[in-house]
Amino acid sequence: MLTPALLAQKFLARPYKSRLFQLRCIFIWITQNIGPGGAAAAATTAMDLCNNNESSFLSSLAEKVLMSRECSSSLEMASLFYVMARAIGHEEAHVVYGYLRGQKDTIDSMRQPNHAWVALKVDGEYRFVDCWLGSPYYPDNNGRVETHWFLCQPLDMILTHFPHDTSHQYLEPPVNSTVFFALPYVTMPYFWHRVQVLDFDPSCLDLVDDALCHLTLALDPDIGCYAHVETTSVLADNSTGRVTKTRGLAQCTLSPTTGERICKVKAVLPPHHPIGWLKIFCGPRVRSNSNGTQEKIGPGHYPLALCFRLTRRAGDHRSSSVASYPPAATPAPPRFEFVQLHVSSYDIYIQEPQCFYLYPMQQYIFRVKSDHSHHKLAVRGPTGRMYKLMYYPHDHTYDGTVNINDAGSWSLVSLLHHSSGFNVVASWECKI
Repeated sequence: MLTPALLAQKFLARPYKSRLFQLRCIFIWITQNIGPGGAAAAATTAMDLCNNNESSFLSSLAEKVLMSRECSSSLEMASLFYVMARAIGHEEAHVVYGYLRGQKDTIDSMRQPNHAWVALKVDGEYRFVDCWLGSPYYPDNNGRVETHWFLCQPLDMILTHFPHDTSHQYLEPPVNSTVFFALPYVTMPYFWHRVQVLDFDPSCLDLVDDALCHLTLALDPDIGCYAHVETTSVLADNSTGRVTKTRGLAQCTLSPTTGERICKVKAVLPPHHPIGWLKIFCGPRVRSNSNGTQEKIGPGHYPLALCFRLTRRAGDHRSSSVASYPPAATPAPPRFEFVQLHVSSYDIYIQEPQCFYLYPMQQYIFRVKSDHSHHKLAVRGPTGRMYKLMYYPHDHTYDGTVNINDAGSWSLVSLLHHSSGFNVVASWECKI
């Protein structure tokens, strides 16, 4: 009979001398040959059974998975990798039980372990393997093996996985549950595009009154971003109401100190919403391909990469009760929105105005920064009149003063060379 140990020793690991290649072969074989099956609810019960005779239980579980070629939980898949890894000499491998974070989970959600993965020492360092998340059958993987979950580093793993035994984080010092949920929820695009939150301070997510949330991300070249805040209204009967998406502002540019690509994100909670979720979407930057395009950048252009929980509290001059801020009887103040960005062939950073709504009969300074100096930029009014912006080569900025006298849509446009056409870069709205 073919056992997990025999499969690992005689067939999968035998062609390779490198321990790393042997482990990778086992990971690929499991993710490609073990499919979903049975009731997923069996995972929690199995973790409880492990407390008695873990090694014997995991071995029997691995044999069952290999025989059926299907598994019903992350524990079953982890047990198969664990048994096969130990069979080829990784004696320090062990199964880790813990919590796999969901997109909008809070610390109150983490009541019991819901996931299992494997920790093992490679070249003197502990790494993690999660065959369940690496499987092509996992919904988010779109039918392909996700190799990020093979020998994942502890600092990456702690963003999504919280071990029941904190020593199994293999971090010094270990992260507690409060810090774990203060970190962003991340998805695969976060790792694919090497996104990093620079100088992250969790207090920036706790907004006072109508303050803005400011974040700066480092990311790979030619990666674009979009951000919005999701809030849910609560009805009079305390049931969940409509989900509202409030556009944030995510603009990419080059860091003035390092020259690397960064994205500056701004977001705000809408009135009467003390809690919301800031979602940041990242992916290969979309580019304009038509004359005069009006395509607006939205969440459909990029996949979700990060999610932060935003909260709001009243300042010292207001009531200290978050639940009563603002009071329910208070009329809702005007909803603030950021400038609407459009698909563009180049990074153009809007320095001002960053608000979406413009007041009539007012004078605005339009100031823009671009690292591509061959643009000709202009502000286009609702009547089609163009107000060209002056370029300043020493700091790669454009600016111009415009009187907003007409109601309607105002746009920042990039004039095309050798033609009379243009591409819309950003847009504002003026209402009378």
